Amino acid sequence: MLKPPPLLEEQPTQTYSPTTSSDEGVETAVEQRSNRDDEPRSILEIYTPKILTSMETVADEEAENVPDTMLQIFLQSLFPFFIGGCGSIGAGLLLTYANKELSLIKEIPEFLVLMPPLQGLRGNLDMTFSSRMSTLAHKGAFAEEGILMRVRRNAAVSEALSIVVCLVANLISLFIVHLTPDLRDSQSDEFANSTTVSNDTDTRDLSNIESSMFLTASSILSVALNCAICTTFLFTIVYYAWKHDYNPDNIVAPLGASISDMLTIGSMLFLCYLLRPYAGFSSALPNIIISISICSIPVWIMLGWKDEMAVTTAKQQCLTLVFASIVSCLAGLIQSEGAMTYPNYPAYQTLISGLAGNRGAVLASRISSYLEIHQESELGWKQRAIPFIYYRSDCSEAQTARLLLFTALPFQMFFVGISTALSFVYEPVELDWKFFLGYALVVLVQSFTILYLAQLIVFTLWKFGLDSDNHAIPLLTSAADVCGCGLLICLFLVLDKAFGCVKRIE
Repeated sequence: MLKPPPLLEEQPTQTYSPTTSSDEGVETAVEQRSNRDDEPRSILEIYTPKILTSMETVADEEAENVPDTMLQIFLQSLFPFFIGGCGSIGAGLLLTYANKELSLIKEIPEFLVLMPPLQGLRGNLDMTFSSRMSTLAHKGAFAEEGILMRVRRNAAVSEALSIVVCLVANLISLFIVHLTPDLRDSQSDEFANSTTVSNDTDTRDLSNIESSMFLTASSILSVALNCAICTTFLFTIVYYAWKHDYNPDNIVAPLGASISDMLTIGSMLFLCYLLRPYAGFSSALPNIIISISICSIPVWIMLGWKDEMAVTTAKQQCLTLVFASIVSCLAGLIQSEGAMTYPNYPAYQTLISGLAGNRGAVLASRISSYLEIHQESELGWKQRAIPFIYYRSDCSEAQTARLLLFTALPFQMFFVGISTALSFVYEPVELDWKFFLGYALVVLVQSFTILYLAQLIVFTLWKFGLDSDNHAIPLLTSAADVCGCGLLICLFLVLDKAFGCVKRIE
């Protein structure tokens, strides 16, 4: 009889017999497996599975966090910037027409003072809402259940914030008008001497308090209506971009800001003319609207109370929005003074402030998303503090800033050309070449300043542990309003005094 090979003889075997129970077989198999685990294994056998697993993880993370190229950023933001610019053109021409032709502006001077903070409020709420939605999309929250409920709760918080800040902005504008009696006196004299008053209204003149209540009621209805429209629209855009693998940071901010500008000015004019006849013979209707709006604030807060992020947003953002409204009211004062002397001033103010704010919001939103995901910055304090070092850096963030800076002037001049062409339908705006040259210089200075402030504000907020999605954009848009209004009125004054080449009201 042949013997088995020596190798087989050395290996322990387990024979099965009918008398051996299955439990014993299992115990024997476990013992053999444990014996094999105790035996020494090679390095490749131990670490190969771990290496492969870590390589797969790194590959997945790199696939998810591949930075956008400059071409991708440019192409993805091209159409939104175009739509946003068209919105700014429409808002500027509409406000210019109202300033020239409508008796409402002459009768109630607080209107022009209130418009920049009101536009800034809606733009701030819309852009911070879209920035939060973009961050949720980057984190993959859109694939989770209950995302629609989170969006509704965030929209409810935005409604409450818009009413609160709108009330504060009205109080600030009323305070500014009373501090500058020349503003009301000059507007009232012009209104009294106007020959078109009888065609517009047959109601009595409003006192200071009545006009303020009337304007407050109109503005509250306007921001509440715009909030419902814009939050729905912006969430749809962010969700569509997330579904089709676009970066929502490049798309949604320009759309949110400029569309809200157009809606705010249009709805304010419409509601003012709708409520003006009733306010002329009784102040009951504005008082009722204001009272109902104040009572609705706790209801909106209760609707969003279950969302911790929404409640935290309301607590953190409220003071920032109030501060931004105060700063924007200063821009409103500059706009009112400029519009009284230069009738075409509002057409360029909304354009220069809106487009610069859009670019700053895009950069701020991208930096905020990057810091939220990676928890580290590409640049430190030294590189960010000096503007020329920051703009010359090689990181993707600085490259995006350079792209936004270098494309600001062509975009602005393109939209100024469109605005000039559209104005011929009614009345031409500024046509002198010296104005366009000075306007180009103002655009470069403002864009350089706002983009530098954008990265510095976001990084500072992140360093101090504050949510930049809630604080950065309101501060940026208010800074863009003041910077744009200030630079633009300086341009009009210089051209008027030096060359006399801009139109003015005699």
